[in-house]
Amino acid sequence: MNNRRSVPFLGLFLTLALILTLTACSGDAEEPAAAAAPQATAVPQAAAAPAPEPASGPPKADRLIIATAPFGQESNVRRVVGQISAVQFDILDEHLIGLDATNGEQIPELASEWSLEAGPSYRFKLQKGVQFHNDWGEMTADDVVFTAKEFMKEDAIGGVRTPMVKTLDRFEIVNDHEVVFHMKLYDADFLNIFARQQPIAGITSKAHFESLGGDPTMADGPLASTGPYKYSDRSENEFIRYERVADHWNKDGDFNEIQFTYSAEASTRLAGLLTGEVHIANLPEDQIQLALSEGMELVEGTATMRRAFFRWLCCYVDPKSRIYPMHPDSPLQDARVRRALNKSVDRQALNQYLFGGKGMPMYLNNFHPTLSAGWDPIWETKFQESYGYDPAAAKALLAEAGYSASNPLETNMHVYKDASLAGADDIAEATAAYFAEVGVKVKLISDSAGKRRAARRVQGHDNHLALYDTSAAQFTGLSVYATNTSMSVGATTPAADAKFLEVRAAVDPADQDRLLRELGNIVYDSYSDFPLFYLPAEVVVNPGYVDEWVWPGYLSGFWSHLWNTKGAR
Repeated sequence: MNNRRSVPFLGLFLTLALILTLTACSGDAEEPAAAAAPQATAVPQAAAAPAPEPASGPPKADRLIIATAPFGQESNVRRVVGQISAVQFDILDEHLIGLDATNGEQIPELASEWSLEAGPSYRFKLQKGVQFHNDWGEMTADDVVFTAKEFMKEDAIGGVRTPMVKTLDRFEIVNDHEVVFHMKLYDADFLNIFARQQPIAGITSKAHFESLGGDPTMADGPLASTGPYKYSDRSENEFIRYERVADHWNKDGDFNEIQFTYSAEASTRLAGLLTGEVHIANLPEDQIQLALSEGMELVEGTATMRRAFFRWLCCYVDPKSRIYPMHPDSPLQDARVRRALNKSVDRQALNQYLFGGKGMPMYLNNFHPTLSAGWDPIWETKFQESYGYDPAAAKALLAEAGYSASNPLETNMHVYKDASLAGADDIAEATAAYFAEVGVKVKLISDSAGKRRAARRVQGHDNHLALYDTSAAQFTGLSVYATNTSMSVGATTPAADAKFLEVRAAVDPADQDRLLRELGNIVYDSYSDFPLFYLPAEVVVNPGYVDEWVWPGYLSGFWSHLWNTKGAR
């Protein structure tokens, strides 16, 4: 077993534009001011990783079975699913821009090369001869434009739709294998919509779509794509299955079939792993340790890490009225309350107790000392004083804000069941216990990730807080800071929103770095986040069936590069 460890990487974030992994916190931000048109710049091409030496004989299992909690939403329509649910398309799809599994750097995939040109515009030259699944023909520029237009529809998730609608002027199909996206203005977010960091934006077949007379339903298969596996069948809320594409143009999977099996109970996933009924499982820390004691092995992503944090649900702008804040009566509007709750939790103890100390301290959500632009070392230096565990200080801040034993602060805490963070319930329950120690009454609300997204899309949040888990691929995602948007949650200030617009319009990486640091200081000093820790991207495998899996980690909340899984012989 080759258990690869997380390694720092910079290449992912040192592209022409800052990386955007478009999540819940993206949406209809004000348009950034036009910037000077960038000079034509060719995208550097990363060398493909050397292919591993083939092992002798077929894998012991013909079908790789992955046990996970249910996805937040099952759908055949890519534009309307969230990030967690997007894993169901990852092995079906390919993107214009791929992602090297060993270092997280962007590499050619369906686009053989691309460039940012004066105008501004993005030019993509496409691979030739790439075939859609099930004989739906060759992938061309027409399919690329069709896919882009799908993500501009009204019901598309906001994070993809918004930068396209606001910044895209027109498409130009030069020929079957070359397309140009002409922009209204430069936007540092735009390029990454079509990179594998955004797992829902794989290129799909226009012809297949038209043959269905409109959007595919659950009775239809997903739209034909070009990935190394194609859709086979599913039983809703039970499993989804894929079969290997023979003689794929770019990738060669080791297993003839790959299947996701859904189980909400971690103990059930563990039992299946130990018996060989499943071969890969995501598990909470206590069951990881039990699995390892029974001979199972841990595989860790090579590049990214998950981040766990709470987000305030109170303090964003009503997208229709543009009135700020949307919940003016929320007790969490008071920065003293937000600081008090931050200081009531012993993050180090949580990390040790729930994750065996594997977590890395988080000083400010979306910023990482080695992975992101805009890092300011002062945040770590000041953290203990500003955010660190101090229940006496927390009580004093709550008293200053008007709360007492006879008038306690009461709040809801939402935790969403999804397939990514196996220990979400444990984090929420432990945090609620810490809150109780400083006199805060907490109502825990456990629900599905699908309901979270549904609430977000209609601004149906209550005025409390929720536990989030997303990937480190978002560290420099700009829209996470756009808290004046229709899809956003969290605390904001007019100063933060104004700075965000400056960041999006910045072309020069040095300017981006400086502006992000300024934005981070605004967010830090207003206690606009509740950071917890970064967690390694881990899964447990049965070594009797899985020999190796090289993957960068959690992209937008879930696994990728499943075709890299090598079976035991």
